[in-house]
Amino acid sequence: MSKQVIVIGGGVGGLSAAIRLAAKGLRVTLLEKNDRIGGKLNLRELPHPGRPADRSFRFDTGPSLLTLPFVFEQLFEAAGTRLSNHLTLQRLDPIARYIWGDGTTFELRNDDDALEQELRKIAPDDVAGYRAFAAEGKRIWDLSAELFLFKAPEQLLKPRPGSPADTADALAAAADPLFRAKVGLKLLSTPFQIGMFRRFSVVVDRAVRSRRLREVLYQYATYSGASPFKAPATLTCIPHAERQFGGWYPQGGMYRLAEALAEVAQSLGVDIRTSSPVDQVLIEPPTAGAKSRRIGRAAGVRLADGEAIRADAVVCNADVVYSYRSLIESRYRRKYADKTLNKLEAGGSGLALLLGVEGTYPQLAHHNKFMPADYRSDVVSMFHTRTVPRDPAIYVCATTRTDASQAPDDCENLFVLASAPPIDGTIDWSTRGPRYRDQLINSLEHAWGLKDLNKRIVVERQISPADLKSLYNANAGSIYGIGSNNLKDAFLRPPNRDKDVERLYFAGGATHPGGGLPLVALSGKIASEMVMEDLDG
Repeated sequence: MSKQVIVIGGGVGGLSAAIRLAAKGLRVTLLEKNDRIGGKLNLRELPHPGRPADRSFRFDTGPSLLTLPFVFEQLFEAAGTRLSNHLTLQRLDPIARYIWGDGTTFELRNDDDALEQELRKIAPDDVAGYRAFAAEGKRIWDLSAELFLFKAPEQLLKPRPGSPADTADALAAAADPLFRAKVGLKLLSTPFQIGMFRRFSVVVDRAVRSRRLREVLYQYATYSGASPFKAPATLTCIPHAERQFGGWYPQGGMYRLAEALAEVAQSLGVDIRTSSPVDQVLIEPPTAGAKSRRIGRAAGVRLADGEAIRADAVVCNADVVYSYRSLIESRYRRKYADKTLNKLEAGGSGLALLLGVEGTYPQLAHHNKFMPADYRSDVVSMFHTRTVPRDPAIYVCATTRTDASQAPDDCENLFVLASAPPIDGTIDWSTRGPRYRDQLINSLEHAWGLKDLNKRIVVERQISPADLKSLYNANAGSIYGIGSNNLKDAFLRPPNRDKDVERLYFAGGATHPGGGLPLVALSGKIASEMVMEDLDG
């Protein structure tokens, strides 16, 4: 009989691991606490009170852009199918539109000539500097992607012959200690070459002088839950990857990706059980005679209703910090005791508004960013003073620009997001959330030209940091898991294979290689490879 694996959590990382493991012939049970899979990649459907029920407002409540599509193409191929059989992707152009208070706009275009025209509008003296910045991003991507994104460091240092992760280099390293030493030297030297010890904002500021262009580029650090003034320069590769591989939208909405992954998983025999919260990872003594310093072995899980499910391995796609604190007994957490977990800085959060409105705002693009008069104050509030910003950058997503099916006729589904600090006990979101909501609506209506917005809202929901914590067990209500404001959190996240408990693995935004749709999918790939290595071994 094939080995049994339990996956805790139905986010993209968990679905990625489940698909790859089932495709290898393992029996996989995926347990999701909520009534819908997808994790933070999720969906809210709100009916219009005066329209037919079959044309509700649809809101993607998590990621709003699909990048690095080849990561998902490879995931579907691992399942014996093609992404195009399940999803229709549309490349967005512009990827985003930035708007400042004086009416100045900048569109991030795919075509090089069109982008240069946009650059000359806001920063005519910085075109060459932008090119240099883009070239630096490509250099860092070329040096770091294979080393830090597609494999875990331990896979490069300790490859196992015969494992699914084998490459020619891995086999050579397993057989040749000298080659292995060279790999280790590369792991040590590359950080200096890719800017791990330089600040992201310093690289931006040296390349361009325009305040507006700097603000556009600073935004890329916040996409990983980090402050541009603290994050390492390695994040320079993010804008390169976005332009190189494009920003995409799946027809039918971003949640179609989660639905497609679930369909593929079930076609491979994955048993997906929603509304099944896990209460504890069951751990027994380690394998007898094993040459290991580990102090336990994952043997299954216990659900909140008391049901115990045995397994040969457990992949945890729940937030890593939450998982260690709540699912794993403290005696099995030598490396990640509470004292260590307390030192992990949560990434940034936000307040999201789901607004179904009568009429349309044709001035909006698919992705819009309304920029504050003082951009630094927004960043300082979220990452430094941990307060609600007085004048935040406001992101507005209007998917009806690309997909009319997302709202009733002559209506808009506006997803509004503004920055907020992670939860530290100083803000009561039950009272602060409504006030912040009014602030954002007032700003969009009176400062940014969305006329009569408040009057035109017919349905509305809020998602606060407290909601993120409750819905997804997100550490401190963070959107992005662990932040990337320092070397340890950016590159030395809790690993995919637990150091104390055998056959316990992690996937998701708070483990290696980090947050964002393609990276969490890669974390599932890495975790699945480790499961196969250990079970085969």
